[in-house]
Amino acid sequence: MIKKKVHFILCLLFTFLLCMQTLQARDIHSSNQMPIFQKPMARPATDGRVFNVGTLWNTVTNRGQYGHTEQLSPSMEWPGGSEAHYLWEGRFWIGAILNGEKCVTHADYGNYEWLPKEGSVFQFGQGKAILDSYVEYDDISSITGHIPLGLEVHETGLAWSMGDYDDFIIYEYEVLNVGTNTLNNMFISWCYDCDICAIADPSDPNIDDLVDYEGWDGTESNTDIVDWVDPMDLDQDGETGYDEWGWPYAYPLNTATGPRNPNYDASKVEPDGFYDEWAVILDDDGPVIYWQTSDNWAGAAAGTPATTMDGDTLLGYLFPRSASFMYDGDHASTPEMDIGERNGSQPIPGFIWGQLIYSDIINQTAIFPYQRTVEDTFLRAFSHQWWNWESDPGTDIEKYDYMAAQHSASTQLGTHYYFLPNPFDVLAPVFDYRWITSTGPFHDFQPGEKIKAVYAVGLGLGFEGMRENMDNAIRAYYAGSKESNPYHPVPPDIDDHYVLPIPPPVPNLTYSPMDAGVRLAWDNSAETEKDAMLGMVDFEGYKIYRSLYNPSNWEMIAAFDNRNEPVYVLNTDGDTLNPTDGNGKHIPVDLPDIVHTYTDIGGTFLGRQISRPINGLKYFYSIVAYDPYKPATSTRSEMISQESAKSNYLKDPESGAPLEIIPNGLYTESVESYNTADMVKIKVVPNPYRGTALFESRYEDKIMFTNLPPACKIQIFTINGDLVDTIYHDTGDKMHVWELITRNQQKVVSGLYIYTVEIEKPESQKFIGKFVIIR
Repeated sequence: MIKKKVHFILCLLFTFLLCMQTLQARDIHSSNQMPIFQKPMARPATDGRVFNVGTLWNTVTNRGQYGHTEQLSPSMEWPGGSEAHYLWEGRFWIGAILNGEKCVTHADYGNYEWLPKEGSVFQFGQGKAILDSYVEYDDISSITGHIPLGLEVHETGLAWSMGDYDDFIIYEYEVLNVGTNTLNNMFISWCYDCDICAIADPSDPNIDDLVDYEGWDGTESNTDIVDWVDPMDLDQDGETGYDEWGWPYAYPLNTATGPRNPNYDASKVEPDGFYDEWAVILDDDGPVIYWQTSDNWAGAAAGTPATTMDGDTLLGYLFPRSASFMYDGDHASTPEMDIGERNGSQPIPGFIWGQLIYSDIINQTAIFPYQRTVEDTFLRAFSHQWWNWESDPGTDIEKYDYMAAQHSASTQLGTHYYFLPNPFDVLAPVFDYRWITSTGPFHDFQPGEKIKAVYAVGLGLGFEGMRENMDNAIRAYYAGSKESNPYHPVPPDIDDHYVLPIPPPVPNLTYSPMDAGVRLAWDNSAETEKDAMLGMVDFEGYKIYRSLYNPSNWEMIAAFDNRNEPVYVLNTDGDTLNPTDGNGKHIPVDLPDIVHTYTDIGGTFLGRQISRPINGLKYFYSIVAYDPYKPATSTRSEMISQESAKSNYLKDPESGAPLEIIPNGLYTESVESYNTADMVKIKVVPNPYRGTALFESRYEDKIMFTNLPPACKIQIFTINGDLVDTIYHDTGDKMHVWELITRNQQKVVSGLYIYTVEIEKPESQKFIGKFVIIR
């Protein structure tokens, strides 16, 4: 992909005091008042911070841009630490009719028209969620070729670490008209350019993507009214209709333009009486849910109350989702079907999505296609559009037409699509696509008014995981709400939102390497802080996690608690780790008392053997604090134990990038006192080296010679005896890194290599070993 050099244009715009009395910007339907402008202050520099407390990691900036185009920091990285980036760049757009002209302010690669507001501060820390961001940016600067709309945006990002809420990030927006013009037919849009994913397809990850829409899509398509899966297993047959990759078995096998589902099997369809693209949010305090089709376990007619097999009526909310999404398709130039790179060393089965959760458009007069009828009050996006990299809109007119679904691409094959379907359905192939989800149009947006919107982005395993996480984002938004719900949506500043069980705070952790081990120490802050939801300290213990090569795929290696009784130990995924008896039943274990230091030298934990750290390998450590399980009471639902985020591993203080720890021994004795018998311990790690393995966090080509003498000569030969490189090791430690470059400055190729390690003192000795390179 062609990368452009980004030029940042920072301007100082001096403003003046308009009035003596401080006035606040009003809501869209409140009285017309002008905001007071503050004393001129300098614009802060463009900045980015990383959400990394959940399974999803992403970079947020203070200019309406999301992710990092060069992936120097996470760009919808899922799972976090895996280096699997599903996003190239996300962008926030607003378009409107200004003085009869179509104008758009956007964050677009190489041309960013949002700038951090003068005097604003990038706030980042715990707030409404486990990790919050808050930024302010505007478009009032004079930029060549840009017509300012006179807008200011207050954006809040929210991320969590708890199991059901760690695969998405929610963004709240407050858009203020700080200019002097009334804006008409205004759209708020989110444009996402997703390249899925360079770690699995380094050369052209963007070329084989597919894009689609989840939810009601009008009369142009019937994909929103299929019923292939039973995610709640209402018929209690143990089947949901999804395969192991989260795809419905009944999803079509192929179309005229290419294959879709490798596991297509129409015999495994599992209808449940509800459209698959509609969310079913159960709530005992909600209204009755009605069957949408008669193809349900009871054979009941559509429109009658839905029930479980136990006879209970389903209560809650049934509504169409409103989301754009993208996933890795089948690359046309490869002989095998490689959807999601399922047969590769690192599959990329995730579906990246963006879902509208709230918009003030709900308060505007109903217009097509937002509502089917006047009585239909479901919150929906106005449009979902997509285009490929060969048709990126270059002008404001083209951008606005995509937002308003007026572009020529919106009328493909003679149909006016407000919600463009899968490219295959309009005879387009896999390619490098972008989606844009729009809400609006907002009419008569006057100076001093403000509009609110909420948009969530996330990842999930196939359709199944995507839908689960979309619905969990809705649940998070309305958790704790007293007056609002998906049938009666309200903005974030009205009613309660995000009232979720929060784990103890993340302990402050430090650790350092030793010979074949790592020393850890942490503070006791998690033991003293009160739970805001309970009004009391809610702490039970600590769990230590370790990972190899990258901060992902964590393994629990130790745990401590404040209870004087045997307990069951669960990991982050809720799996019980206790040993089992002869009948497979878990045996409770009495954990050691609370400590604040630990030395990892391997050993036994919960009946499992924990390997000792190996010198030369990269390790990451995290310690989490957790609270106890709390059974249901007359005033509170059951609350499962929650862990704090695995976010306290070492990081680079400048970039925030993960920093590995590498165990390594240092010699305290002289070269002459080296025990030559120890040369048998010399080895190469990793061996074999695989070019596609997750050994390096950023795929640097390197291997490590470990357990070396304090001073020695290393020579590397091909299997034919040709000298590849000579290394002189004299650092006094037990490890040396070789970057797989020959003495002729060429990368080594795949094959078997012989190496020798020679010493002269205390006596002449030579050790011979071998390693394998697999590219």
